[in-house]
Amino acid sequence: MAMPELVALINEWGTMPRTLDPAKTGDDPVRTALADDFHPVFAAGGVAERARLITDLLTGTGVRPVLTADDNGTLTEEWTVDDPAQSARAAAALALRHHLAEHPGRIGVCADDQCADVYVDNSPAGRRRFCCLTCQNRARAAAFRRRGRAG
Repeated sequence: MAMPELVALINEWGTMPRTLDPAKTGDDPVRTALADDFHPVFAAGGVAERARLITDLLTGTGVRPVLTADDNGTLTEEWTVDDPAQSARAAAALALRHHLAEHPGRIGVCADDQCADVYVDNSPAGRRRFCCLTCQNRARAAAFRRRGRAG
């Protein structure tokens, strides 16, 4: 599972994002459970907590590495699970594990009080705080109004 697919899954099916955005509808308990398993990783306060959560998810899936060699001696790394029902969870956990190994601080939950969507920070500076421009603008407008009332 690619990171954009995981972000879309969490934002469309997760309980927290759906609670704050009533426009998100649909009923798929399997997708909701999967999304809810991964939202805490994005919301975690630090790298160590994220690592622990991902490790727990990987352990729960029973995923294990397999190394195979073809006739030319080329090695291929694969991951396998015994329970096919764990395939999506394992794929998502592995994708997030690979991403966090390279970019440990570049995931998060939107900083807008009215949103619980998650994001992957691909910005050059690595300082993303909002899931989208709409939330960023809404938060800035609210801060501007607060300053106007206080001043």
